[in-house]
Amino acid sequence: MITANITGSEYSFVKPEPFIRREGRPEISQLTIICCCAGYGKTAYLAQLNDEIENSIFISFDKLDDSPSRIVNLLGRSIPELSCVYDSDIPGFMEEVISVLYQRGITLLIDNADRLTSPQAASVFDILVQAAVRGNFRMVFAVRQIPGFLLGYVMDGIAVLMGADEMSFTASETASLADKLCPDASDSFISSLHSFSGGWCIAAALLAGADEGELSYFADRSFLPEYIKYNITDPLDEDLRRYLHASAFLHGDDDFFREGLRLPDASYSRGIITRMGIASAGNGEITYPEVMRYILSHFIPEKEKNDLIKKASGYYIDNKRFAEAVKLFEVSGNASAAESILAMYGGRMLDNCEFELIGYCGSIIGNVEKVRDPDALGALAQYYYYNGEYKKMEQAFNLADSMFGKENRFSVLRKLYKGLLKYNLRPGLYSENITSAIEWLRENDQPMPFLYSKELGILENMGKEKSGSENPRLLYIRRFGGLHITAGENRTEIQCKTKRSTEIIAYMLEQGGKPVSREKLLNALWPEDMPANAVAMLHNMIYHLRRVLTEYGLENIIMYKNKYYSINEKLVADEDKELISACIAGGSGDTGFLLGHDEILRNYPGRYLEGTDSFWASEKREYYDRCYISACTLVSEGYISEGRFEEAELLLKNAYRLDPYSEQLVYGLLSCYSGLGKPDKVRECFEEYTEKLDLEFGTRPGKWLRKYFLSCFSDEPEYSL
Repeated sequence: MITANITGSEYSFVKPEPFIRREGRPEISQLTIICCCAGYGKTAYLAQLNDEIENSIFISFDKLDDSPSRIVNLLGRSIPELSCVYDSDIPGFMEEVISVLYQRGITLLIDNADRLTSPQAASVFDILVQAAVRGNFRMVFAVRQIPGFLLGYVMDGIAVLMGADEMSFTASETASLADKLCPDASDSFISSLHSFSGGWCIAAALLAGADEGELSYFADRSFLPEYIKYNITDPLDEDLRRYLHASAFLHGDDDFFREGLRLPDASYSRGIITRMGIASAGNGEITYPEVMRYILSHFIPEKEKNDLIKKASGYYIDNKRFAEAVKLFEVSGNASAAESILAMYGGRMLDNCEFELIGYCGSIIGNVEKVRDPDALGALAQYYYYNGEYKKMEQAFNLADSMFGKENRFSVLRKLYKGLLKYNLRPGLYSENITSAIEWLRENDQPMPFLYSKELGILENMGKEKSGSENPRLLYIRRFGGLHITAGENRTEIQCKTKRSTEIIAYMLEQGGKPVSREKLLNALWPEDMPANAVAMLHNMIYHLRRVLTEYGLENIIMYKNKYYSINEKLVADEDKELISACIAGGSGDTGFLLGHDEILRNYPGRYLEGTDSFWASEKREYYDRCYISACTLVSEGYISEGRFEEAELLLKNAYRLDPYSEQLVYGLLSCYSGLGKPDKVRECFEEYTEKLDLEFGTRPGKWLRKYFLSCFSDEPEYSL
């Protein structure tokens, strides 16, 4: 046990080689606590402070030092200026210690203070802490968990707390480390090393000398798995260890871990893990350095992994988060679950144009067994049409049709697709098949399948020929940027006596064609303070609507049956369908779909039902706002990585108008302006955001955003916050 004042090369026992000097760390206060898990270089940083701070004393505690007598003996040997010797009078001895520390202005650097677990030892050391916060000397503690005798100072804001974020290697520090260990390392390797290690010092040090290649390969063959097990996982109790492994293997918020993976103490466990500095938490989700996440997830036995995947996929299916469920099935090969999703929700996926998800499900099922459910086959058949695989499409329809003994939806859809695809070869022959298929679908209240514009054009031309009209009778509805309802040859805007009259159409359209009871419609129109004559008012509004719509040949657009109202979707042209699909894709994280529909995001007309203040409209507006912001963020990240900064800026500006307090969106805009070489725009954007936060909330941007902003001006050292 070394207890002497350690200076110069004498502290090599705590100094990992190569020792990277930390720069730009927070200034040491009267009481500073460095708290994070093993491997972040706490001891090495104390050694650096011992070099840099005049009149500093370094003391490291062992488990054997957890007693008052050991502490005072340790202090006595570490402070040579003491005139007295400890003789069992602890209070008198501590007065002498405090006097010397005060007179000399000494900074005490205390490593492993969390090893003081006995109340007697903690009470002795707390005497020094109380004197430090009042007097003329400073104390710096390095711990893995904050000990009880320091908690009060943290909670009262007296102590300055440095965690994993502050102790992580910066990109430049990672580069310095790599330069010492591997001078020939390329910039791309250094960037990969920093990203993979997440600034976790021990990982960066152990992997910096690796040959360029797959870093996870070298991580497996380093001592990192043993290091993590001994220093991080083994000291935790079983519940925390389960949460640690599960949250490293699968991403999610507290609800996901509690309800999906059935870990009852998810929120509590997340708090412990983040306070220990093992991971960070933002937006309710927990994030590990990639190397730690990779190794921790490999600690889980295969059987336990399969159990976690099964629980997680069930949770996603129950919450209709199909993209996330399918992603898990792709890993686990859960064919029966994938087929169930197609059977139950294939129609909804088709409506949302989520063809990639349908294709994923089909490939997962095909790797294990044949599809047996007719509804799943029907969804797959339309996916094959979308993908241009017409032979597979016909096979899927044939298999579904074979399960019925008479004409059915699948035989009719097969006839419709076949007629449309071959129409141009023999229009006279196939037009009759097309017409009879459409009539069957209409009579049996079945939806039209997905069709490309070419096939839709054939249907439109056939309709024009049949009616002799160049302008089919449709009601055109646009809800983004305000509610606009038009009809007729000249697309005349529908004028009603009251605003709520047209709102009825928007609300019923939002139900996806499902009938709406009178009570539900009344509650939607008047969620609060319903008028006494609400039923009469509703009847009058619908009567007036029908009269107005009749003028445009839309007599049967609002239907009433068995005390339920519904809208005839066959007579409605929903002009927001593509934008809604893009928003939903943004909400589910479907980047593949978004990249094929990025133009609709750029031409954003405005918020959903802007100017409509009904409760249901406000809820949907907030939902689509969140989805659109997510969609813009996902697509702009891809643009920025490709250097398409102007396109990314347009999307981020659209999203920023909806959420002007988002640090993530401001970060994206700063990245665009920096990439475009516009430092004035970087400065203007950040300063406007700072002023907005100060004016609205009396706060300022987060530390990470301030750091990134300053990094944009690395050549201007005089500019600081």
